[in-house]
Amino acid sequence: MLVTGCGGTISSAIKSAAPSATLPSRPAGQSPAAAASPESTATSSTASSLLWLWILLGVLAIIVITYLIARSRRGPKAGDVWQSRAIDAYAKGSALYDAMRLAEAPGALVAQDAAARWADIQRRADDLAQALYAMREAAPDEDKRMRTADVLAALQAVRSAMAAERGTDVSQVPPPDLVHSRLAAFGASLQGLREPDDGRPYDGRPY
Repeated sequence: MLVTGCGGTISSAIKSAAPSATLPSRPAGQSPAAAASPESTATSSTASSLLWLWILLGVLAIIVITYLIARSRRGPKAGDVWQSRAIDAYAKGSALYDAMRLAEAPGALVAQDAAARWADIQRRADDLAQALYAMREAAPDEDKRMRTADVLAALQAVRSAMAAERGTDVSQVPPPDLVHSRLAAFGASLQGLREPDDGRPYDGRPY
């Protein structure tokens, strides 16, 4: 009787204590995913932010590469191309100017090599004129177009005067002063192919 009573008492005590050992229950209607730990939620948010950051960096890299490729394909600017041609034309024009001065020196018209010199001047003048025509058409602005046109007009004027001076029609031979003045004008116009140091537009006068 004593053993049976004690067993019943112990069994009752175990049953009454059992509920206190069970795990805490989640609120009604809460899903298992909603009951996830804060650490896992923070990790998922960080991974998502890093993914968008890498996507943004990739898009920016593509934009930069596309811009650089497009810029390289555009080539040099029109102003830079014209200036490069102007430097070359100035060198050719200066050499031609020197040859013309020698051809107009005293006694040069009756020298034995006068015909050869004149043929060389004609060849140089043709080459320079072709370069000037191309420069005038490709000039990026009105100022550079005017500079080129001034040199071209001066070249044609002095060339015409020198050709008349060497012609067979004595009545068409110009006075020496006219040839010299046109030659000086040609030399001055060549200076317009160089950019002025102060950045001012060319006004037709030598620098």
